[in-house]
Amino acid sequence: MTRTLKKLVRPLLPQALIRRWRPPPVPTANVGVDIVVADAAEQKLWLEETPDTVRVAAPDSYGPVPDTFVGRPGDIRVADAGPVAIAARPLSDQERAALLAPLNDPEIGAVILGRAEARGFLAGAVPRVEPAAIATQRHVWDESGGMPTGDVNLAGWFARILQGGHRLAVVPEPGPIAPMVRVDPITAAGAVVVLAAVPLHDVGGGFRGAQLAMELCRRGYHVTYLAQYISGHSVDLGLRFIHPRLEEYRVEDFEAGAYLRRLQTDVRIALVEIPSPQVWGPARRLSRSGFRMVYDLIDDWSDEALGGWWYRSEVEDDFINAADTLTGSARLLVRNLSERSGGRPVAYVPNGVNQNMFTGLPTEVPADIPGGDGPLLSYHGSLYGDWFDWEALAAVADAFPDARVQVIGDEHGHPTVPDNVYFLGLKPQFQLPWYLAEADVSLIPFKLNETTHAVSPLKAYESLAMGVPVAAPPLEPLVGVEGTFLDEDLAVAVGAALQAPLLDADAARAAHGWAERVGRLFDAVGLPLPLPDGSDIVVKQRPPFHFGDAQRLI
Repeated sequence: MTRTLKKLVRPLLPQALIRRWRPPPVPTANVGVDIVVADAAEQKLWLEETPDTVRVAAPDSYGPVPDTFVGRPGDIRVADAGPVAIAARPLSDQERAALLAPLNDPEIGAVILGRAEARGFLAGAVPRVEPAAIATQRHVWDESGGMPTGDVNLAGWFARILQGGHRLAVVPEPGPIAPMVRVDPITAAGAVVVLAAVPLHDVGGGFRGAQLAMELCRRGYHVTYLAQYISGHSVDLGLRFIHPRLEEYRVEDFEAGAYLRRLQTDVRIALVEIPSPQVWGPARRLSRSGFRMVYDLIDDWSDEALGGWWYRSEVEDDFINAADTLTGSARLLVRNLSERSGGRPVAYVPNGVNQNMFTGLPTEVPADIPGGDGPLLSYHGSLYGDWFDWEALAAVADAFPDARVQVIGDEHGHPTVPDNVYFLGLKPQFQLPWYLAEADVSLIPFKLNETTHAVSPLKAYESLAMGVPVAAPPLEPLVGVEGTFLDEDLAVAVGAALQAPLLDADAARAAHGWAERVGRLFDAVGLPLPLPDGSDIVVKQRPPFHFGDAQRLI
């Protein structure tokens, strides 16, 4: 089916039929929640209206009330150990007891007392709550960075707690919920808003937008990450990205006015990675408020498999014309963007490697690595799209029958492959070094076409940083990259990689790290790149527990 025909046919297809071809999306920010209510009718309502990540608990099920001081935003007392509790208004003795008792359960990371609605869960993920008071275990306070400066309504602290993905207890109070607006000021070295397609945890957290956010936080910037879509993965790894200068929202939930009122820095960058109609509004609002707009072309969005039916060339033209700076992740994209913009300069900023994660040092050996004595050939990444070459992967497995071919990624079905190909499923990015440390060759089984020549393969730089040679077809972004072995016959490239001398992993990290890439980006914008401030985004894996019917009422 041609691209034009697809665009004509797509609106005629019913959603039920489309869902047969595409997996249902996994909501973002799923957390486990206890709803603490005594009334039987209320308990029934919460059970009926909430997902199976929620259980309902009676107030007296947690035991005695801990002896914990409940402070006010201007009177926060943090002891050397023990819980931390803050109320935005004075609490009665009954309210104080309801707030603190659930902390007897060590699985409860935080308790939220405030107005809440059973029907107000966001995409079945987290409750809509207007917090009047919050109490947390001490380790949650420490991990989240505590309560933000200037946070008088607890909205900022609640957002930080949700970002960590800890189990919550919610003590609902009656009454309508007022919109929660953060008021804590943004006083970092600068502010960056990343407008991307997918949330931070997509592809295990290893894609370009997430990596740029990590590096910018390391450089002292406050990063606000906006995703247009929820993840389409079939599993929820429960990844949590935690840093006091990191915020994450859906594009549709981003309140630009409230965000701008919090800004107390004049260094402002809006980094646009998806040229969609939904992103245009907030991007223009930021541009008109002193943000330098960077249009970062990371894919050929006109390809149906990438841009889908949301893509409109005239909207992308609007982004190109409005941008202060143009960048591209592949040389082909740079050329196309320069031509399309009438010859404007376009900076080449390829993908890179998280040099703090892919260190080349000894790692944990995962239990699911295929056993055997033959060479370990490894692929990690997406397993969809008409650019993935299943025939080439099978040919490599046939050409090296003693080899173990491990495939890491979210797998939704595949053609028949030889028995020495093993599918290990989706992994969080922080575990990929464990698998690469055992690998002999890293594979990129892509077809050669305009789409793949426009791809800057993160997986190649991650592999090189771990000292693993890369076998791939002659993709333009990899031509001339030391440690890559390119041939149209992927099996030939694998043979050459297996015979290659050891790589200099330290040199690869220095040449291809995100520090180098963000330096290019800042050069293009015309700003000096600050030195790292010693902090880093912490990535935790906390998938929510799903309760059975018999477990949902305690």
